[in-house]
Amino acid sequence: MDFCSPPAYPVRMKSAGKFRFPGGGRVHRLGPAWKARFGERVQKITLRGGFGCPNRDGRVGNEGCIFCSEHSLVPACETAFGPIEAQLESGMVIAAKHTGARKFIAYFQDQTATDAPLAKLATLYGQAIQHPDVVALAVGTRPDWLPDPVLALLADLQKSKPVMIELGLQSANDAILKRLQRGHTVADFVDAVRRCQQKHIEVIAHVILDLPTETQHDRRQTAKLLNQLAIDGVKIHNLHVMENTILADLYRQGKVQLSSLPIYAQMTADFIQHLRPETIIHRFTGEGPAPLMLAPDWAGDKRRIRNEIDKALAQANAYQGDCLRPKDPNLPTR
Repeated sequence: MDFCSPPAYPVRMKSAGKFRFPGGGRVHRLGPAWKARFGERVQKITLRGGFGCPNRDGRVGNEGCIFCSEHSLVPACETAFGPIEAQLESGMVIAAKHTGARKFIAYFQDQTATDAPLAKLATLYGQAIQHPDVVALAVGTRPDWLPDPVLALLADLQKSKPVMIELGLQSANDAILKRLQRGHTVADFVDAVRRCQQKHIEVIAHVILDLPTETQHDRRQTAKLLNQLAIDGVKIHNLHVMENTILADLYRQGKVQLSSLPIYAQMTADFIQHLRPETIIHRFTGEGPAPLMLAPDWAGDKRRIRNEIDKALAQANAYQGDCLRPKDPNLPTR
């Protein structure tokens, strides 16, 4: 199997004008998409490379994003701060026990995972991607912190196995990004995506759908941008409040209101209908470690959240990309 080939896209069902997604259902889900691509279940292993964050140390900003806790990205394994090989092995044991997976994606997630000298990045990435049970490498970073030498390194690694870049966007509204203290612009994101695509590196965007002051129009504009850029995947998050963050202070002061689960499910269902069917949805929700979580109280129940989103789509008889379908009078109406 050619793992480096692009992922299979959903097939349009001519009789209904909709799409048949891997594994069925109303959305392009990650699990079935990866199983179709890699031939079996694949699980991500989160790795910690000891990276910095330019939005905390003064190079971009000093306080970081208002929602970010630098203590929240520690992998759930005994060797979270040890050598990459040890982190991988420990994470694989845990993942195999809970999911039965035998193949894995090495995911550098902590801080800004491109913020290190090139030689160090080459060593860390190389050690991870060379493991025989690793089928792909994923690197999470900021859209304004992806220099050409790092992209060239990742493109070289991709000659052996797929490489995915995860870029934090959160919103396609620059005013909202400023309030979040992101320290980058929408234009930075667009530039990073296009440079990744020039190297044929897959891009996964991170978005938050229930941000303060954000409107339905804003969310749809975010989906529109992702569609225009032909983003390969998206991670959808709800806004969640973790201790020791600026957002936690605002929340306690009553300056930030969080959505209820039913409202978040409706937001997500609407966003999904405006997202092109080819884009794989990697997740539908987000939460931090339980000891750090302040709110909302429903954020940790992934199954319940997925069920609510599925219910919202079913009630509308809606599928991913429905709002992008051409208005063909021959197609059945709801």
